[in-house]
Amino acid sequence: MDSNEKTYELAFNIIVHAGESRSLSSEAMDAAENYDFDKAEELLNKANEEFLKCHEVQTGMLTKEANGEENNINVILIHSQDHLTMATMAMDNAKRWIKINKKLQKLEGK
Repeated sequence: MDSNEKTYELAFNIIVHAGESRSLSSEAMDAAENYDFDKAEELLNKANEEFLKCHEVQTGMLTKEANGEENNINVILIHSQDHLTMATMAMDNAKRWIKINKKLQKLEGK
């Protein structure tokens, strides 16, 4: 496999896991909205597991670069970084949404 193919493989790996993380974060927000906090936390934990998989790929690429080996940069790799950022933001938002809904549940007395 040449370096360009390897870069595409790494990029798509990030996209897949980041996308799954983002979807799970969204599902966690849905569960929190229904005050199902156990399910919300479970989904958020799964989202974090997926996030860690793509973060591991990114860390490997950063380590390679730090060791003097160039990474082959292309649009798909840049796109994958967008997905990683969106996954991070989705998890952060889900954590806040869970916290807000816990407060709302107390206020409603449910």
